[in-house]
Amino acid sequence: MPKKALLIEDERDIQTLLRISLEYKGKYQVLLANDGLTGIQIAQEEQPDVILLDVMMPKLDGFETAKRLKNNEKTKDIPIIFLTAKAQRKDIAHGLSLGATGYLTKPFPPQLDEEIDKLLQASSS
Repeated sequence: MPKKALLIEDERDIQTLLRISLEYKGKYQVLLANDGLTGIQIAQEEQPDVILLDVMMPKLDGFETAKRLKNNEKTKDIPIIFLTAKAQRKDIAHGLSLGATGYLTKPFPPQLDEEIDKLLQASSS
């Protein structure tokens, strides 16, 4: 049975690319949210196995979204992995300080599903 991954990303092309990449091998079922507020709502309702989160989005940026997810009783234990173009050390440190399991920068590795699996395994051991 595939794991549920919630992708919170506002760019349609990236949504499509990541959905295809993650669903290709049948390991993940991808749920989509176009902004942080919608992502929080879907996370509460669907309880995904992992949240993949962009930083630069309208309405609520990824850092604030992560903070709210980690402060929410229903979503605080769901692993968050940032997938973003914000690759400066301070951004990575900030994302991880909010409780993220990992921080991957664009362009993403071709075997994104394997990178996500590695981060999830490392966080659960």
